[in-house]
Amino acid sequence: MKKLLFLAFFSLCYTFSFAQGFALDELLKARKDNYPTFESMVHGKGYVLNHLESTERSSVFKNGTNVITYNTYYDNNSIRYKRYVAIKFETQDLATYESLKRQVEANAKYSRTKLRRTSHKEYLEHLYRNDEVSIHLFDISYNDDSKPYYMIEVYSIYSDY
Repeated sequence: MKKLLFLAFFSLCYTFSFAQGFALDELLKARKDNYPTFESMVHGKGYVLNHLESTERSSVFKNGTNVITYNTYYDNNSIRYKRYVAIKFETQDLATYESLKRQVEANAKYSRTKLRRTSHKEYLEHLYRNDEVSIHLFDISYNDDSKPYYMIEVYSIYSDY
């Protein structure tokens, strides 16, 4: 009986961690964290390393349909050599996206909205900024896919993105 209760409790905890997303303050903090701290945080939420992108210096972690990426890039302009980190969170859950969007609207100043169209997809990009970061919110729809996905990217304010 004890084993059955333990198994039920464990499966319930696993179910809650499986669909776990992130709050805006967690994404902002993750952008300042070093990679081992970031990796521990996402593993703690049930994410596993999906793949590495060496050309973009990115580590991509996945949990169900949620994806979080840690991207490192460098600026070397002969005056300084600076390392920047960008965090990208993707989800297919509209409620998670809307929750993050409300948090962004409460913590950052609206900058602009762009509608972009390509041959296979169309998306809205909302840009917000505060003193240190630029936050991009994407609502992406593909022509042949009935289920859009949503993306939140947190960059340094000085980045070229």
